[in-house]
Amino acid sequence: MYYRLTYILSADKEKQGDYILNGDRPLKIGQSVSCDVRLPESDEYEPQIFAVILSSDQGKGWYVVRRTDCYDIQVNGSSVSVARVLRDGDELAFEDGKHETVLKFKILDDGEYDATTGFLYKKHTNVKLYFILLAFLSIATVSVVSFLLFTGYLTDLRHKDLRVYGESIYHIQTDSIYLLCDTMIDGEKKQVVVEAIELSSSFSGTCFLTEDYLLVTARHCIEPWINDEKWNGSNQMDMSPEVRLAIIAETGNRLSGRQKYRLRSHCIVSRGLERYDFYSTDFYMNKSRDKVIRLGMEEKVFYWRTIVPLANRRDMELGDFAYLNVSGIMEKGNIVMASREEMFEEDFSQNSHDIAVIGYPLNDNGKSDVVITVYGNSQPFEFDGEKKEFKGCIQMSAPINRGNSGGPVLAQIDGGIKVIGIVSKADVRASQGMFWAVPVTEVEVMHEQGNMIQEDSLIFRR
Repeated sequence: MYYRLTYILSADKEKQGDYILNGDRPLKIGQSVSCDVRLPESDEYEPQIFAVILSSDQGKGWYVVRRTDCYDIQVNGSSVSVARVLRDGDELAFEDGKHETVLKFKILDDGEYDATTGFLYKKHTNVKLYFILLAFLSIATVSVVSFLLFTGYLTDLRHKDLRVYGESIYHIQTDSIYLLCDTMIDGEKKQVVVEAIELSSSFSGTCFLTEDYLLVTARHCIEPWINDEKWNGSNQMDMSPEVRLAIIAETGNRLSGRQKYRLRSHCIVSRGLERYDFYSTDFYMNKSRDKVIRLGMEEKVFYWRTIVPLANRRDMELGDFAYLNVSGIMEKGNIVMASREEMFEEDFSQNSHDIAVIGYPLNDNGKSDVVITVYGNSQPFEFDGEKKEFKGCIQMSAPINRGNSGGPVLAQIDGGIKVIGIVSKADVRASQGMFWAVPVTEVEVMHEQGNMIQEDSLIFRR
């Protein structure tokens, strides 16, 4: 048994007729981006949760709990003061003085709905009823599809079956880091391991496999030393072990005037029983936007390479991607990357778009064993129409957790579903759940340049 909430009145008229399925999982209704039902925001109050629908202890019903003192919440025209049991056919109304949203509550007993996976498990029906339904569906198919296309229902990303893309989503994990140094041995230049560390807690993220045999992820998933925002650069005792090795390598290279040191991490890519071992040095990366921070005192200077953005340089994070050609190693993926022309023609710079993010988010136990799909929207972003280049990362809202980094951001382009971005990081300055994604076209640009882009040597002082 599960329930369906259908929009019968909404400020966004396109939502009318849309519905949400749910079962035992708590369902939030409010203005927060983490809410399952999003209501229009008010100018008078901060975004908040209006109410939560919970299942009863016996699992045989549901009730709505009020979570705000600012707005009126009604069930069938009667205000809810604390909580109320929901009956089949009830209408829930939420109003902020300007907008009103009304949802129809319908209990369904033809199966079970799993909100975690998004699967609806239907009950078995008898053979006679099955054939009656089959005949009815065959007759109605053409008219129903025509109606859905006409109303735009099929263009809603939430109603698309995205499970097929799960076949190309992998978990990526970095468990150890090596500091390498060029050394002459018997007249030959070789790289020897100066120091190796095993991470106390491995860095977990997501990667995806494209139809062109490219394995794509976020760069900070395989180079965790480039993304440390907690260390203030003054007390070396507070730096993480991976940042310490990164400082040794960058300082040695800067002072010697050549690339003598290199960091290499060990990465495990897995999905189910599949497992592949790679090193970070196997991946292609764009380091041309990296900033090198000059730290320490005049008598003792040290350097650190990072992609943490400056206040006026949001483009730093455009380097937070990495990819590897796995042709001959892994099977062909089924994920398609959007091109610069397609992104420009779809007018992403002017309008927000529905998005879906697929990945391996960490659960409460710090594990990421299940592929999860979450939904949200992308904000309009800066795009140079003449050069067909992005000026910064894509800002988006979606209930993303740690572990989603490196996962694909999907959107509908020209009637198909394609990747427009690579999950990068959360916006720590935002009051709500805002995240950044590297435009997937950055992979296209670097691929066109032979997988190599000349590095800059900008040095800043923290």
